[in-house]
Amino acid sequence: MMELNHYILANGTIIDVEKGVCFEGSIEVRGSKIIKIYNHNETIPKGVKLVDVRGKYLIPGLIDMHCHIQEQFAPHFLASGVTTVRNTAGNVFMLKKLIDAPIDAPTPKVYAADRMIDGTPGLWGPTSFGNLVTDDPEIARKEVRRQAEAGAKFIKAYGLIKREVLQAVVDEANHYNLEVSCDL
Repeated sequence: MMELNHYILANGTIIDVEKGVCFEGSIEVRGSKIIKIYNHNETIPKGVKLVDVRGKYLIPGLIDMHCHIQEQFAPHFLASGVTTVRNTAGNVFMLKKLIDAPIDAPTPKVYAADRMIDGTPGLWGPTSFGNLVTDDPEIARKEVRRQAEAGAKFIKAYGLIKREVLQAVVDEANHYNLEVSCDL
């Protein structure tokens, strides 16, 4: 009996980004894991569901390193081959369902920053759910702590941030082993 989550994508053009080559072949998948990659001249096992992908390219999942994803549009990323996104500001509470989605959800894996930290007057306006506007290093440190506790995977600083505030953000983020991303 064939397993539903065990199949072979057969006869595709495989793009190997590590070796910088492409070749005709097949990929055996079980669940969300690649079990084996077969060159076109290798024998593939019997009893496994075959999905003929002749004329198609098989590539590693793409990563969008700078986006502002919304739940209703998340399936479009996956349909375009984007399996992971780095959400560079927003609100982790609004993205909670995406962030916590299981591996087999029809959405990409989401690594999210929370609201961006900006200087006055705030390029996106006053403090809101999507940004904190401050020129006070201690308020910025407190915000980094809040974001770390809320589950942010990195901190986002923005264009009008003052040098001493940015330094406080970076120092505080280091305590939580969080990277800082900046649009300056």
